[in-house]
Amino acid sequence: MDAPGGDAMHGGAEPVGERFPIPEPADAATDAPTGLAGVRRPNSAAGWAVYPFAVVWRLIFPRKSRPFLVELPFLIVFALVLAFLIKTFLVQAFFIPSGSMQNTLAIGDRVAVNRAEVWLGGQPERGDVVVFKDPGGWLGAEESAPSGNWLSSALSFVGVLPQDDGDLIKRVIGVGGDHVICCNAKHQITVNGVPLDESSYLYPGNSADSAPPGVDANFDVVVPKGYIWVMGDHRDVSLDSRDHVPTNTEFVPVGDVVGKADLIVWPLSQWRALSVPGTFRQAGLTALSAPGAAPVAGLFLALPVTAVRRRRKLRNLSRRAR
Repeated sequence: MDAPGGDAMHGGAEPVGERFPIPEPADAATDAPTGLAGVRRPNSAAGWAVYPFAVVWRLIFPRKSRPFLVELPFLIVFALVLAFLIKTFLVQAFFIPSGSMQNTLAIGDRVAVNRAEVWLGGQPERGDVVVFKDPGGWLGAEESAPSGNWLSSALSFVGVLPQDDGDLIKRVIGVGGDHVICCNAKHQITVNGVPLDESSYLYPGNSADSAPPGVDANFDVVVPKGYIWVMGDHRDVSLDSRDHVPTNTEFVPVGDVVGKADLIVWPLSQWRALSVPGTFRQAGLTALSAPGAAPVAGLFLALPVTAVRRRRKLRNLSRRAR
């Protein structure tokens, strides 16, 4: 004779670790799984919304252990999905195919590009090394064509191999609203009238006004809002914004920026962070450094505070009058 409550002792308790929000079964009277991967089919719209996630969860973490050879394909798929999500939203590796950023970046280097900042609405800043899509006409047909075979393309797509699909990498010299000129009497680029000391990152033997044959090294531009002006560190060979002034495609839309190159990850001997040179941290580069700009900005920021304080004061006087 079964003891009272025997069913509950033998089969009713839910084991620890099995508490996953699986949709309710279509027939609550049966405990038999009726859906994919042993997940019961839901009977409500809310249940169907989480049903695919429950199926994926059960495929990766089944209730019963599976042989390793059966488990291996699920682990590989799970790893590839994670790699794709990381590459799409967080960090992506890129291969450096040319010498336009020497000696900051050498041919064959792999860099880790921060994509999360772009997804979160971050804007490129002066001095950043950024990867961006071809704004139009910057690359020839051969350069913009996908490279490699289908396997390498697939592995690059999920983030296992570095990306090499025709994107470009340059340094941001000017952002929206900046007045960028090359060059002053000392052969320096000026941004909003402030000269840049580029000696820390320019290719040895290059100056600010070095340029490839046929490219005019001198320019005087105002960067439109929502765009950036970019240049390579190896000015003698870099076909950058200067090269596209004649076709009016010299400015790169901020929306075409893939991300900021933060780190050289390969080869290991070159492993280092790509920091912003100190010359771009000059206070004079910002609009607030102009004569009288800071006091005006302070006045505008103080107005709301002053208005709130005045309103409170009038309210207190009104209460005392009562």
